[in-house]
Amino acid sequence: MCHEISQRSRQARGGFTVVEVLVCIVILSIALSGFTGTLVATLGLNRVQSETVIAREAAQQMLETIHGRTFGETFAAFNATAADDGTLLTPAFGAAFDVPGLEPLAADADQRCGEVLFPNGGNGPGFLAENENDDALGLPLDLNGDGAIDAANHAADYRMLPVRVRVEWRSAAGPRHLDLETLLCAR
Repeated sequence: MCHEISQRSRQARGGFTVVEVLVCIVILSIALSGFTGTLVATLGLNRVQSETVIAREAAQQMLETIHGRTFGETFAAFNATAADDGTLLTPAFGAAFDVPGLEPLAADADQRCGEVLFPNGGNGPGFLAENENDDALGLPLDLNGDGAIDAANHAADYRMLPVRVRVEWRSAAGPRHLDLETLLCAR
């Protein structure tokens, strides 16, 4: 009889029960969903990283374009107003620029991702302020070299020019932006 019971227990243990199979299926499902979630998150991060590379390259290219302009014409050529464009020897570029491969923010009025910004102290696009507080641009700063930092418009007499190139876009991860700053000096 003992021999018969041990033989039955061996036969009963020879295969998997329905409960064991269900437990294995649940564990595999959890593992697969975790892997799938990680894969989806990685693909999303790759897209955000790719967009950031596009934004950085566009901003750097714009800075190179700005550097290629005659220093005395830089502010008028890249600010957001056409009022001072009449003094230029070559056509103005303007402040806004397209960034192929990126989608502009829905609220962006001109629907262009890139923008060249100069410190204006809240006085509008034709104004160049040296008394603005902006650590990233090194301001306040004596832009015309007269030894004083004042509230005057230095659009016509700057010897140093702080420039910010901003790219803002709509990403799968939400609104994103990238800023590059530089300080141009008269040569």
